[in-house]
Amino acid sequence: MPGQTQNSGPMQVNVTTQVNSRQIRKITHNGREHWVLPSYTLPANVVMNGGLYPASEIDAHYQGLEGTLAPLGHPQVDGQFVSAFSPEGINVGHVGAFNRNVKKSGNRVYLEKWVDVEVAQRTEEGRALLERVEALERGDDVPPIHTSVAVFLDRLEANEEQKAAGAEWVAKIKSMDHDAILMDEVGAATPEQGVGLMVNADQAKPLQANSGALVGESFREREQRLDRAAKERFAQGTDEYAWVADFTDSQAIIVRNGGAAEVYGYKTEAGKIVFDDTGAAVVRQESWVAVVANSIKKGAQKIFTPQARPAVNNKEGEMPLTPEEKAELTSDISKAVTANIGQAVADAIKPVSDAVTALQANHKELADQLTANAKAEEAEKRKAVAAAHGDIVANALSGEALDAMHKSLGTAAPLGAGHIQANSNALTADVTALPQE
Repeated sequence: MPGQTQNSGPMQVNVTTQVNSRQIRKITHNGREHWVLPSYTLPANVVMNGGLYPASEIDAHYQGLEGTLAPLGHPQVDGQFVSAFSPEGINVGHVGAFNRNVKKSGNRVYLEKWVDVEVAQRTEEGRALLERVEALERGDDVPPIHTSVAVFLDRLEANEEQKAAGAEWVAKIKSMDHDAILMDEVGAATPEQGVGLMVNADQAKPLQANSGALVGESFREREQRLDRAAKERFAQGTDEYAWVADFTDSQAIIVRNGGAAEVYGYKTEAGKIVFDDTGAAVVRQESWVAVVANSIKKGAQKIFTPQARPAVNNKEGEMPLTPEEKAELTSDISKAVTANIGQAVADAIKPVSDAVTALQANHKELADQLTANAKAEEAEKRKAVAAAHGDIVANALSGEALDAMHKSLGTAAPLGAGHIQANSNALTADVTALPQE
């Protein structure tokens, strides 16, 4: 088992941690007394017993522990670990305890064991658990209580970078079965007992730095989670939108519907980002700073602290510049900036200038074409009028008069030759009677 890098089916891995005895408390739940045992489990991106437990795998499955049983010890049948929810598992391990309030806390998973006092008193094992809890609560010098989460997983082969970081295999989590209560079992289980593998998470070592694997949540992952949370919280309408302009580990700048920016504190609960109820208006300068208001509101949210300007680094032995040297340096910088700006502007507007030149050329070509077409049309009209009324009439007309005369010609077929000649003579006589210039 220890050298195995890949298995054919899911195996149970039991990750053990210690209960925080200083936070043990008694409460009344559902009208019944319960002891509450706070604990942590499943640190992310650590190598335990040769296996790497990626944060992504834990984040995807840890909420499955909510409402699971917390048996006294990991249930076994004929020396083999079994699910705490199987009939045999319930019969041999249940003492009235269950898991509640599962959430992420930093790099680990926080959860509580709730022990129903009345149910625990029904069995010898349950009564022994209650005695140990009460002794720890009083501060007596007794052995600690541990918890151990049972995870069904596949052991995948580690790549070269993961092997270099100290991992022999990588955990592919299938499901969370239970988180057991241990009183005298820490480190007792061994691979030889079956598919179970007891690991003490308190002795887990982190993935080695600079190993080629990205440890923890990346900037891009945090940005995407913040963006989704902002849309869910601040842009619930179909026509609304919100985006994250900037963020730190505990605060985010939210801009809604293109309006003013506000800074909100946020935290992560059960893998989900939760924003504070109220925010404070901010504006962008060198960093995000608060908008000055007429009065200071009590309980205002913390805002980003403006970054201090770097101090001048005057090394011992360095001489300050003379006024002449400063003036010369300023002049050189000004010339260089002016030249760079001029070239940058020229480069920027060149495509626009080229486009305008091309547009002007196309416009002239189109105008010439339209003018030529108009002249040709006018010549055709004048020719038609001349054929009917003579060159003197045709040449004397232009513009609307020429158009009207041309339209008066109509498109009717010629009448008889004699009639045309008669009309022609009459028109000729009338034309000769016109005053001559």
